[in-house]
Amino acid sequence: MRPIRIAALGGSLRAGSVSAAALRTCAARARRAGAEVTLLCGPDLVLPPYDPETGVRSAAELRLLAALRAADGVLLASPTYHGGMSGLLKNALDHTEALAQDTPGYLDGRAVGCLTVAWNEVAGASALASLRASAQALRGWAVPMGVVVSAATEFTAADTCADPRAARRLDILTDQVLDFARMRRTTEADAVPVGSGVGATL
Repeated sequence: MRPIRIAALGGSLRAGSVSAAALRTCAARARRAGAEVTLLCGPDLVLPPYDPETGVRSAAELRLLAALRAADGVLLASPTYHGGMSGLLKNALDHTEALAQDTPGYLDGRAVGCLTVAWNEVAGASALASLRASAQALRGWAVPMGVVVSAATEFTAADTCADPRAARRLDILTDQVLDFARMRRTTEADAVPVGSGVGATL
């Protein structure tokens, strides 16, 4: 059986971004657990403003859509701007309208873990709620754990969070995405195909 695939999207262009560092920490944990992680941060998500009328897709958009289509789970990380997610990440999520006609559509069946970074916990919680709402609107399964990381949190070059409490929360977030993705794949593998005849004599 192939490894679990995770698409990790980071919505900050800032050099030394704390949200990008937190996302890399989650990605590193997922990789240690055997997952394949596609990390798309900052410049990787610089896309044209979403236009439903255009039929032209940039190379960056095609990479994003391919990563999401292949993913069993998704991690979303954003800095908090005025109580909401970054415009960079919101625009990337708007581009997932291209997944509407997929089977299943959008992020249906995929676990989605959300984290935000903020100086103010209230603003961070507001941004986290908007991330989770967007994930659910895209039919993703937002995992129970959501994390607001303080903008003062330090991370090492080895993608380790220096704050034990924040590190533990990021670990739980990542593990929930992985656990749900594994359970989903197991359920699908055990499902009886329609028309197989199993149970027809009951």
